[in-house]
This record gives sequence, structure tokens and C-alpha cells, in this order.
Amino acid sequence: MRKFILIVFIAAVSTWCFAQEYGLRVFAFEDYPYITGMAMSTDGKYVTGSVGSASEGTFVYDTEQDYMYVHFTDSWYGSEGRGVSDTGVAACFDSGAMTISISGEETRLEGDTVSGNIAEGITPDGTIVVGSVTKTTTSPDVYIDGHACYWKDGKAVLLPEPTGEELGLKCLFDETETSYDGSRATKISADGSVIVGYFIDRWSSRPCIAWTLNEDGSYTCNPICKGYWEEDRYWDFDDTKTEADYPYFQFLATGLSKNGKYISLNLSPSCFDDEPDQIGRYNVETMELEVTSGDIAFSCKDVADDGTVIASSQDGHAYIWKPGAVTPMSFQEAYPLVEEFATFDTYGEHTPIAISPDGRYILGRVTIVDYSLEYDYYEFYVFDTEQYEKATNGIASVTNDEAGAPEAIYSIDGRQLSSLRHGVNIIRKNGKSTKCFVR
Repeated sequence: MRKFILIVFIAAVSTWCFAQEYGLRVFAFEDYPYITGMAMSTDGKYVTGSVGSASEGTFVYDTEQDYMYVHFTDSWYGSEGRGVSDTGVAACFDSGAMTISISGEETRLEGDTVSGNIAEGITPDGTIVVGSVTKTTTSPDVYIDGHACYWKDGKAVLLPEPTGEELGLKCLFDETETSYDGSRATKISADGSVIVGYFIDRWSSRPCIAWTLNEDGSYTCNPICKGYWEEDRYWDFDDTKTEADYPYFQFLATGLSKNGKYISLNLSPSCFDDEPDQIGRYNVETMELEVTSGDIAFSCKDVADDGTVIASSQDGHAYIWKPGAVTPMSFQEAYPLVEEFATFDTYGEHTPIAISPDGRYILGRVTIVDYSLEYDYYEFYVFDTEQYEKATNGIASVTNDEAGAPEAIYSIDGRQLSSLRHGVNIIRKNGKSTKCFVR
């Protein structure tokens, strides 16, 4: 392990932060119009991601102190922060796996300086990082894409990979071996007891596998995708089959709750009936999978400790999927007083990225379409749902039975209504306008 202080750039940038009374803080940076938030600490304080249109650097940003550290890439592969601890340390890569901190400290993690060495997840205390390192095959100059691992004190420990037989692989790559080209770890629980990732298949669909910690400190691999992931993309060419053996062409883990109980998943049906992509919630303890249903295609990014999943629809609107719900609810519907969410949805690229373990904080990113400029730009936000609830508790519910008819009723976007609707209503009465919330 090599530790060093590399003063590449400690940013004193122009920040536009819009504090809202309903818990929304939006961050934009004049010096970095193409900034992408990709991960958030569990307390909502730190955000990491990339700067530049081609991931030209990794940043760590302190949302409370309005302070940023930026590492600019040295390689052609770019650099991204994909996980960040509560101590302000980001797991990232640039010519190999590394971490950077809000204080400017950069640490190279053990492994080669090739594209397969990537750090992706980190525990809240910053003691364990997960990702992958490349390893050679029998030929000294041949590398497979990566091997899932974790780093402790900067030293890489390889995680066990499942065999093709354990995964149930049946399609031959060249009549002698199945398609299997390495693995990668992407997420880790707070205590390190569960790690989630994928094995690298020929279709780049990244089927989900997981590792659970044993009493002796070793990990056991659990091929969760087995029985769900359909390897044969051409099953419908088999005249003896009327359906695929397994339900999903894609079974990709996108998030792991910090308590290690839930995995959020992107699911693509293996049928050819134009069914929309859905999202799933897998319970590690009970081994049960819940799947959304409906006509809208979704993809998800993260999951809270109670199983709440954040997602986006195919048309770029933000959604939240609560435990017990059949389908996700849009942010517009779930948080109607935050008018910015409706505006973000109109841009068509509104994506919630991370949710804190207790569900209080949500990190989101959005592409802003500004016709006064020659280019669009990116923003990210941190939404405090607890602050939202406190604010809305002070708004009286209004019913149609309330005495005295209003002169006019309007929706939040200015449309005149014939009666009160669920959500936010603007009531014009006795020459005054009042914003009311109907539950």
C-alpha cells in the first residue's frame, strides 16, 4: 500500500446551493457543469462521483461545509467515485483501485494498474473497500477482466468465485467451456457481513452473486442469480420450448442495504412479449424475491434498511418503491410540496441515486435543460425526507366539507380545478391565496 498526499486540486469552486423549506438542497457548480453524483455517505453529508463529460476526475464533496476535493485522472479509462464513507473517504479508480478523502489524502490499493482494478464500495467507517483486481491466466500476458475482492489496510483479498456448475451455466463458449470471465464486488454491508456483486458473462448482463461472512473470517459465495437468470438468449429458436427455463435475461444487483438484508435488482424478462423491465427486492435472509408489476419500465439504484427502493422510469422520472407496495410511486406524488421534482421530471433525466439506511436522505441527479445556454448541465441534490415530513405536518388538511366555498382552486402547476384534489391545492378565497395539502 502506498499513501501520499497529492495536491492535484483542492477545489474552491462556485457553488449554487438552493436551500428549500421542504428538505431539498440542490447543488450545481459553475466550474463543473458536468458533475455527476454517484454515491452518498449514510448520514447524507458526503457525496462522491465524477467531474467532466468523460469522467475526467473523482470528487468528494462535503455538503455541510461546502468544500470539495477533486482528483483529476491520469489514465485514458477515466476516474469515478462509486462509494463514500461517513469519514469522507471515496472508493474510486484511476489506473488501478484507490481511495481519496475530503482532506486530500490519496491511497493506492494493492493491484495492477489496468482497467480491471476498480474500487466500488466502502463500509461507513472506511475500513473495508470492495471491488476487483485483475489476475493472470496460465499465460503470463493474458488477463481476465477482474476477480472480486475486498481490501483491508490496502491489501487485496480475493473472494471465492462460483464455478460454472454452481451457477448452472449450460451454454458452451467454444464447445469446451462455458462463458465465464471473472467477477466483481460492488456493494458491502455496514458490518462487512454481506458483499454483493456479479460474475462477468458473455452478454455483459452481470448476474448477481453475493458473499456472506463466516465465523472464521472467510466468505462463502452465494450464486443468487441461479434459478432466475436465463443464460440462453436464443431459447426461442428451440422448437421444443414454449418459454425460457428462467425468467430474466438481466438479474443485476444495483444496491445493498447497509444492514445486509435487502438487495435491489434490475430485471429484464426473458420472454419475447415486450414486457417492460421491472425492479426487484431480494431478501437475503428469507431468499424471497419481490418484483414490481405494471406497464411502466423501471430501473433502480439503491435500497434502504427497511427495503425501500429508489428508481427511475423509462422516461426519466424519479420513483420510490415502499415495502408492501405493488408498484413504485413517483416523487411528484410522494412529495407533492417539492415543486422542483415535477420540474426535474420534465427534463427527462431525473435519477435518484442513493438512499440512506434509515431512508431519511436521498441523493439524486438531474440533467438541466437551459435554452439560454449553448449546453445542458448537471446538478445533484440531497433530499431530507424527515425535514419534509416536519414541514408538511404544519400544513392543515382540507376537505370538501370545510365551511365557505373558495373563489377558485388551482393545482400546483397553475391549472384551475373544479374541486380539491389529493396533494397540493392553491385556494383563492376572500382575496387571498392559500396553499393547502389534502391527504
